[in-house]
Amino acid sequence: MRMLPICFMALFMVGCTSLSTQVEKPTQASSKLKHQPAKKSKVSSYVQLYTKTEELLGTPFKDLGIVFGESCRTTRQDPPASIAVARKNMLAKAASLKANAVLLHQCAILSNHNCYQTAICEGSALLTTK
Repeated sequence: MRMLPICFMALFMVGCTSLSTQVEKPTQASSKLKHQPAKKSKVSSYVQLYTKTEELLGTPFKDLGIVFGESCRTTRQDPPASIAVARKNMLAKAASLKANAVLLHQCAILSNHNCYQTAICEGSALLTTK
């Protein structure tokens, strides 16, 4: 009977140590992901952002599909989610589709189970011919 509390204490300590290593791994992976959008931002400078459909009148274009970008604030200590960063990520994804324009549908700041705060922008990737 005396061994039962000792066994529970040992299991508790083993469980807590494995939990802390699981929490640290996503943090390291997310720090690696934060550096990748900076490389894509040079490509996205060639993509023009349209906010209104009227701006495209008279311009022939081909719709390449829906693109979105996001900015995530994982904890309260992280900087706030930014719509500007989400928009830049959206333009980078459009550039990877060989688009030269994006028609912005909407941007919003939300919260979900993965991020404390998320900024998301959605638009249509377009290939315009002038």
